[in-house]
Amino acid sequence: MAVAGATPQDVSVELGKQVSTASERPKWGSRGQFIMVLMGYAIGLGNIWRFPYMCGKYGGGAFMIAYLVSLFCIAAPLFVFETVLGHKYQLGPVGTFTNMYAPWAGVAYVSIIMTCVILTYYQALLGWAVIYFVQSFAAKLPWHPDECGGCTTGDYFGQTVLNAASFGDEGGWDVQGKLFLALMAVWFVTWLALIGGKNVLGKIAYFTVLFPVFLLIIIFCKAVTLEGAGDGVAYYITPDMSHLTKANTWSAAASQILFSLSPAMGTAIAMSSYHEKSYDKLLQDNLVIICCNTGFSLFGGFAVFSIVGYLAGQRGLPVEEVASAGTGLAFEVFAEVLTLFPGGSSPFFSVCFFFMLLLLGLDSGFAFVETLQTYVVDFIQHKNPELVMTPKRNVMVVTGVCGVLFLIGMVYTTRVGSNLLDVADHFCPTYCLLFVALVEYVLIAWKYGAEKMVEDIQNCAPPQWQQYIYGKAMAFQMKFIGPIGISFILVMALIDEFDGDSLVANDSGWRTYGGYPTGVIICLGWGSVVLPVSFFLCSAIKAYATGVTTPEQPSASDDVKPTQTVSTRAGDNTPPNEPSGSEP
Repeated sequence: MAVAGATPQDVSVELGKQVSTASERPKWGSRGQFIMVLMGYAIGLGNIWRFPYMCGKYGGGAFMIAYLVSLFCIAAPLFVFETVLGHKYQLGPVGTFTNMYAPWAGVAYVSIIMTCVILTYYQALLGWAVIYFVQSFAAKLPWHPDECGGCTTGDYFGQTVLNAASFGDEGGWDVQGKLFLALMAVWFVTWLALIGGKNVLGKIAYFTVLFPVFLLIIIFCKAVTLEGAGDGVAYYITPDMSHLTKANTWSAAASQILFSLSPAMGTAIAMSSYHEKSYDKLLQDNLVIICCNTGFSLFGGFAVFSIVGYLAGQRGLPVEEVASAGTGLAFEVFAEVLTLFPGGSSPFFSVCFFFMLLLLGLDSGFAFVETLQTYVVDFIQHKNPELVMTPKRNVMVVTGVCGVLFLIGMVYTTRVGSNLLDVADHFCPTYCLLFVALVEYVLIAWKYGAEKMVEDIQNCAPPQWQQYIYGKAMAFQMKFIGPIGISFILVMALIDEFDGDSLVANDSGWRTYGGYPTGVIICLGWGSVVLPVSFFLCSAIKAYATGVTTPEQPSASDDVKPTQTVSTRAGDNTPPNEPSGSEP
């Protein structure tokens, strides 16, 4: 799905051209708003359930070591590069990449399609959290065995909440009423948060980012008092060093931090483009966001493994077996533990837990939709340079984006919706994100120029930070460590895809992911990967064939240091006829 009716031909027409409007690009109301929005984007559901699950699967503390190495060597640098570039060009991803190396600017459209696919099922998953959150207000949790006829939390999730069916089952494509209403509620809250504009969203982010931290602290304080919590924490912090010699541990760790911090989605570029050109605290903001994202995962791991240790003791199972429960960790394992809390406290902690999940997910959803809005607004203003994006027009864009994606996401409210979600989540973000990250590293280091990128970072840094910017080391990381690391992850993922433990024989005899029908794997799984990648390749080929060139840029030495006034820098690095954005 291409946003705003864009086609490969449109992309190639845009490449190498610069169009500008006279209107000034709107700015963040405060530094805190920018930090909170990007922090909310980075900190999501994966920090609570996917990170602990990976730790449980790949040797506890050993996975943490690989995770931190991957953070510093691959994910964090790319995140910083994106924010610096977005701030420099004051544009969304398409305009930024066009100015960097026009023939490859179509890579931004891979991120567009990937974001659309992810949003449709991500909001549906949040709908599940809405259902559990609402049901937590009962005097006794409805998934307690006494309330559901002795069913397990897994049965309650699959049969009562999802009413799940397999492909080919009669009525498998029937929309489930409560899932539909939950999805509608999530999209309505998202729409409501975004129609007020960027500054309103920035204020909302203070609550949606900080309150989950408060809730996590409450859950942590309770979790560490549970019997067996120490066993879970011991597994979490004790590294099984044998896992560090296995390639799949490093592949999984690098993938996790890429998915958590999520460079290559376009959001970091879009959000940083709304800073003043004179803003000189961008690198400090990056440090805060990266550290808080990692810190939330690590701290959340203590709470999660305390709970896992308690449940492992109740079941008489090893900690690693309970911790590696996958997506069921949130809606099955945690749900079961919540029923075991003594003293009638189960409903209270259940409300806290699922409200925390809901807020974490909504934050990321807000940032995703705002990124798509930036794409659409920049596209509209490219086609209509004289058009002023008034608040009313921005509301229309938000409504259109939310409405279209809500309608597409309805497919995940069917009885087979959870299976479709599993397939989409396995393929699209994995391969598209890795592909875009690899292309961005090559584009930045070898097409745009590693040395030029270092100069851009230096121009963003305040004087006291200049001594900590080691140009040669950064250039080496851009040219070799980052691209090689991502290539390694991509190769390992492909090997596992065609010869891994996740392959199960389906009804046709083919070994596929999860044993799903071959048609579903090809159309939804690989289709959601091949379509956006083909989009990029077609636009690049056409750009080379038609002789599209990168717009001529001012040299880095022409830049004015960020300590100067806004009026002095108003035109720096903004070539004539450059598209400017409008307030999301």
